[in-house]
Amino acid sequence: QAELFAAVCHHYINEAESDCNDTPDEVPIFSHLSRAQRLKLVADVAVGMLCEDEPLPPDTIQHNSAYRAIIEILFVALEVESDMQYDYEDVGEDLLNYDEEERGNGRTEEEMEEYDVRQALIEHRAEKNMKKLKKGKDVGEFHVDEKQADLSEVISGVSRMKRIFEGGPVSKRERDSIRPLTDDEEYAFRWRRLCDAALQEDVPAFAGDVFPLRNVNFDWRCQKLNKWYMALNLMFDTKLMDYGSATDRALILGNVDYKSYADPSQLPRVKALERNINLLMKVYACSWDPKLLAIDQRRIYAVCSNEIYAGHYQEKWVLGFCNECTARGIDIKAGKNYQARLDVFRDTKDDLMDGCEYAFGSFKHEELERIQESWTPKEEGPEELGFEERHCSGPGQPKTIPGIDGLYGEMTFPSHGFCWERENLQACSGCRAVLCKFLMQKTPVCRTMGVSCQIHP
Repeated sequence: QAELFAAVCHHYINEAESDCNDTPDEVPIFSHLSRAQRLKLVADVAVGMLCEDEPLPPDTIQHNSAYRAIIEILFVALEVESDMQYDYEDVGEDLLNYDEEERGNGRTEEEMEEYDVRQALIEHRAEKNMKKLKKGKDVGEFHVDEKQADLSEVISGVSRMKRIFEGGPVSKRERDSIRPLTDDEEYAFRWRRLCDAALQEDVPAFAGDVFPLRNVNFDWRCQKLNKWYMALNLMFDTKLMDYGSATDRALILGNVDYKSYADPSQLPRVKALERNINLLMKVYACSWDPKLLAIDQRRIYAVCSNEIYAGHYQEKWVLGFCNECTARGIDIKAGKNYQARLDVFRDTKDDLMDGCEYAFGSFKHEELERIQESWTPKEEGPEELGFEERHCSGPGQPKTIPGIDGLYGEMTFPSHGFCWERENLQACSGCRAVLCKFLMQKTPVCRTMGVSCQIHP
């Protein structure tokens, strides 16, 4: 379990630096913080969870959010791995159990139109409520009743238990019969094999514990991601974590989008999230030192990595850190030894500061000013959470880009769903659909009313 947790934290170094899958929607407090602040929180949580002589991570809403975000980032890694497993040439068909969740047939054209209308109405209500919030409308304090929350968790917990334990565990005989894997196969199932090993490590916690996770009814070949999510939630969340009050738990977990703003009962939560995010960002921005830009990436690497690599400006630090680890009998590639590795990091940190002003993966000759500009934390969050500037909701148009001599000729790309035009927009008074000037002229009848309206004359 420690190896899996360390792998996710190490994985986050690159995800954050590349702005890829690093801000899970389900954890809004964590995801609206700056990249540098998120890396510091992940480093704090990694040290507290993995190093035996260190105190547990601080019991704050930001650290608890970071812990939950690490779980969500693992879920995304599993999803990406599942999507890409068929891209590897040397993966045997015997390992690809095509047992994905059953999917519906999709919406009909009429159902899509109804969905678009409902979505447009939700967005319209959301924007009206957002404007009221900006004007300072009092929506009250956010509070979740403890008893109601506990009952909901018990009901959902029973459902999870049945789905992942029913039928009993995969037998040892079946596990032992799996053939050796090729290098491609090991990589294609890397995250699921790590997760499976962590689940198999989960033994009964007390006499009478009939649900140790080693008894789940699937192994690393399972393609049903919902089973992985349920089991990993039980292991890392239900069994290990207490997020405090029901109100704090509700602030930490649950995305914010147009529906949140459209629902008046959700507005107190939105305001509470905004207050927390702005306060956290302001405090962190005051303490951030651009000369120590990579310090938390280095801390995560030192404790969690089982690989030896570095961006150009981190080579001297990685070499010094690894040499000291070797001198103390610590094998980086073997993983584990988390406390001993943290001790090496602390003992050598001040003597190996060269390059710390650059991000961990920065290449040679990257402009320092540009790097630090993109990393400098802001003092407050966005004016609205989960909102994007509205765009034309009409069908998109093919897009043509000019060619470049000697490289490629003119290219035309087909439409992808919506128009995405963001200027000269108007909202239909009937269906509330937002259209650009060009599509207003091409859409003579309101989809909802079936008659002419302000946009559809």
